[in-house]
Amino acid sequence: MTAVGFIGLGLMGKPMAKRILSHGFQLNVYNRSRGPVDELTGLGAWPGSSPRDVAERSEVVITMLPDEPEVRQVILGPKGVVEGLARGGVVVDMSTISPFTVRELAAKLIENGVEMLDAPVSGSTMAAEAGSLTIMVGGSKDAYERVLPVLRTMGKTIVYMGGSGMGAFTKLCNQILVAVNLLATCEALMMASKAGLDPIKVIEVVGSGAAGSWQLSNLGPKMVARDFRPGFKVQHLRKDLRILRDVAEKMGLPLLGASLVAELVKTLDEMGHGLDGTQALITLLEQLARHRVG
Repeated sequence: MTAVGFIGLGLMGKPMAKRILSHGFQLNVYNRSRGPVDELTGLGAWPGSSPRDVAERSEVVITMLPDEPEVRQVILGPKGVVEGLARGGVVVDMSTISPFTVRELAAKLIENGVEMLDAPVSGSTMAAEAGSLTIMVGGSKDAYERVLPVLRTMGKTIVYMGGSGMGAFTKLCNQILVAVNLLATCEALMMASKAGLDPIKVIEVVGSGAAGSWQLSNLGPKMVARDFRPGFKVQHLRKDLRILRDVAEKMGLPLLGASLVAELVKTLDEMGHGLDGTQALITLLEQLARHRVG
């Protein structure tokens, strides 16, 4: 595949699209706001006027969108991808959506001779810029192998997880760990600070042992420095945890830790921190404890 469409040029989508373009693929792009489209066009991409427009010029179309309604609209709505992608094409949704939604969309696309892969990612904007994302893929093995060269421009660890929806299920497992480790990082730093320890030294020493995690090593120092610039926004984690709880309810699974974090993140978003990075969760715990870290 040489012609690639990319729809959704946000915090993660734009650097991912740039990676594809830099590897010599013909890239066709669409985004609701014009700024990112103009930026990619300046680098050699072709600007589409609609998802259908992009799909008509592409063999594979990648979507990286905020939530399920946007994914549905872009893929199946008026002037959507389904109206433009030729038979034999592949839709690769790299958003975080419900695996049950994935299977529903995949079933509708196959009626038009188009396959769908669910390929959500794990990693920060820096990982997207470096092409070192982790990509977990569900769908047909044949479609996966056909689009693998494109995925390799964006990811370092790319794993085929199984049939339709299995990539999305894997991402929800990832988000459970992200959420619970985020809260654990906040609580550990709160105790360290209240006890009079140097929080940075605590991160260094416990992070080198069994208590180490990506959240602690990467977000812990940002919490101490009051750096709440987003690598992953609070409002996006809130959305992911909402989907996670809906899926867990359908599966009859108790999610005690992740459900607690979901409530905290919802409160944090309602307090006006939706556009901050998820490390801003520390501010909510500081209010509860009446103590500021650092």
